[in-house]
Amino acid sequence: MTHADLVSIEHFVRGTLGCRCPDEVFQSIAVNHLPAVAGRPPIVQLLVGSRLLIHVVAPPAAIPGNGWIEQLVAHGRAARDRHGYNRFRLVIASPVPPDSVRDLQERFARAMVGDEKAHLHFVGHDQLPGDLELPAPAAQVPSEPLRADAK
Repeated sequence: MTHADLVSIEHFVRGTLGCRCPDEVFQSIAVNHLPAVAGRPPIVQLLVGSRLLIHVVAPPAAIPGNGWIEQLVAHGRAARDRHGYNRFRLVIASPVPPDSVRDLQERFARAMVGDEKAHLHFVGHDQLPGDLELPAPAAQVPSEPLRADAK
């Protein structure tokens, strides 16, 4: 990752997401791409200084009520707790705000009830760091893994 990439990610985390992490946290930034799994969309994972876990996703094109946001919350919270990170931020990135922002906020709040170390953000694609490649939203998120022998 280049210095410009690191600066771009730091600007996104501090400026767009409002993180108040100290400077030393930004000396280590890792970016990973996690594939779609069992109804959960693909994730771009940012780990900032082994303290802040950020999952960036594109919402499914047709937002079904199949629990994809709850799966993202459960996955992020479990990863945060398992690795001892301080905070988890779920970022939903879309060229236009999803029609169901209020519903997604309510579902996130119910899934994270009592957890003050998790936050939900909605951002436009133009607010993402330039080098962050977000997978295109799927027409629908499969609820089961595809099988090679399926007809």
